[in-house]
Amino acid sequence: MRVLIRADAGATIGIGHVARCLTLAEQLVAQGATVVFACRELPGHQLGRIAAEGHEVLALPADAEDEIAALAARLPPGVVFDWIIVDHYALGAAWERGARRWARRIMVIDDLADRAHDCDLLLDQNATASEATYQLLVPAACRVLAGPRYAVLRPAFRQGAAPAADGPQRVLVSFGGFDQGGMTLKTLQALMSIDGIEVQCIAGQSSPDLPALQALVSQRPGWQLLAFVDDLARRMAGATLFIGAGGGTVWERAALGVPSLCVSVADNQTANAEVLARAGVHLYLGAAAQVSVEALRQAIALLLDNAPLREHFAERGRQWVDGLGAQRVAVALLGQGLRLRAVAFEDARLLFDGRNAAAVRHASLQQAPLEWEAHCRWLQATLGNDQRLLLIGEAGDGAVGMLRYDRLGASRARVSLYLFEGRMGLGWGRALLSAGEGALLRQWPQVQVIEAQVLTGNQASLGLFRGAGYIQSECHFERLLKDSQHEQF
Repeated sequence: MRVLIRADAGATIGIGHVARCLTLAEQLVAQGATVVFACRELPGHQLGRIAAEGHEVLALPADAEDEIAALAARLPPGVVFDWIIVDHYALGAAWERGARRWARRIMVIDDLADRAHDCDLLLDQNATASEATYQLLVPAACRVLAGPRYAVLRPAFRQGAAPAADGPQRVLVSFGGFDQGGMTLKTLQALMSIDGIEVQCIAGQSSPDLPALQALVSQRPGWQLLAFVDDLARRMAGATLFIGAGGGTVWERAALGVPSLCVSVADNQTANAEVLARAGVHLYLGAAAQVSVEALRQAIALLLDNAPLREHFAERGRQWVDGLGAQRVAVALLGQGLRLRAVAFEDARLLFDGRNAAAVRHASLQQAPLEWEAHCRWLQATLGNDQRLLLIGEAGDGAVGMLRYDRLGASRARVSLYLFEGRMGLGWGRALLSAGEGALLRQWPQVQVIEAQVLTGNQASLGLFRGAGYIQSECHFERLLKDSQHEQF
C-alpha cells in the first residue's frame, strides 16, 4: 500500500502537524505500507527529520500559489496512491478534489471543523469532536474518527508514569518547537521563586527568548535547558509536574498519567483544553496572553504541594487516553486491504490459543476453555463441512483474527469472529466483517441476510455489529440443552 502525506512545519505554524503524521507513518510502515511526504520548504521546515526517519520527501516551494500545481510538478506521471493524507489548516475541499487524481481515497486530519472537506476518512482527536461536528462538512459516506480514543501518539507514550522517586520534585517545561508567545520564559520566571525543585526546560534554538532562558537556568544548580530531546516520553514519565501548551502533548501527558498545568498558545487549543479541565485531566490557566507570572507561580505551588490532586489528574488522564490511537487510525486506513484466507489444519494451534484467550472466552456463548484433542476433532470436521466457511484475516504484520460463517438455509448465514492477542480494541473486527462479506458472497451467492449472536453484556461486540450496519432485534431468547466442548461459538 502506498500513502502520500501532505503536511507542513515551520516557525509560524510549529511542528505538530508533521510530528503526528510521522507517528502515523511509523504505524503504517509497520503494517507494510510505503509512505511519501510532501512539504513546503518553510523556515523551520522538518524535511531533514522526515528523511532521517526513512521516508521519501517531496519538497514544495514555500511561496507556491497553486498547491495542486506545485504537487503535480513533483509527482511522476500516472502515479496513484492508495491514500492521500492531508494535515493542513489551509487546505480544504477544493485541494482535496484536485488531489483525487492521485488517490484512491483521501483522509483529512483536522482540529478546527471550520471548512468543508471532500474525503473518505476524517480524524479529529479533540475532546470536543464528534460525528455530528462534521455532519455538514464531509460527504455522507465519509467515516469520522472523533475524540481522544484516536489521539495519535508514539508507542513510547504508552509506558505509564514512573514510580515517585526519592529526592527533589521534577518539573518539565515545554511549549513546543517554536514558543512565539513567550510562555517558556514566563514559566521559568515563576519557578525561580520555588526552592528545592529540579527543572528541565525544552526550548528550540530558534526561541526568541533563548538568551533570557539561558541566564535564568545558569542561576540554579540542577536546572537544565535543552534544545532537543529524543527521549521525551522517559522524561515526562519521571516528572512530578509537566507545564506546557494545549497541543498534541496534551494527549501524551494524559496517556502517561503525568499531572500537568496547561496554557493554550493558539486559539484552536482553547476549547479542547477547557473540556479536559472540566473532566479533571489537567489544571488549565487560560490563554497565554492572559496568564501572568504570578498566576503561574501560584498554580505551580498548588500542584507541587498537593499529591492527591496530582494523582487525580494522572488517573483521569489515563482514563481518557490509552495511547492506542495511532494504531486505530492505521487500522482504519489499512483495514480495507485486509487479506482473508481459508483456514487449514495447520492453523489449529493459532485458533486454539486465540479462542482460549480469557477475553475471547468471556465474550463467547460457550465460555469453558477448549481441550486440545476436542478442538482438533472439531477443526477436522469443520474443514470437511461445506455449510461452514472458516477464514483467517491477515495484515502486513501477521494474523489478525478468525471469521466464521454458518449457512442457515438458502438465503441466510450466521457470522461469528474473534481477534487474536494484541488485536482487540483497534478496529480489526470491523475490517474483518467488511472483508468477510465479499468472501461470503463468493462462496454462497444466494445469501441475502447475515445474522449474529452477541451476549447482552458484550458492549464491544454490540457496538461492532451496530457500526457495521447490523440491525439489532428487540428480543432474542435461546435455551442451552447441553454443553458441547466442540461447538466453539
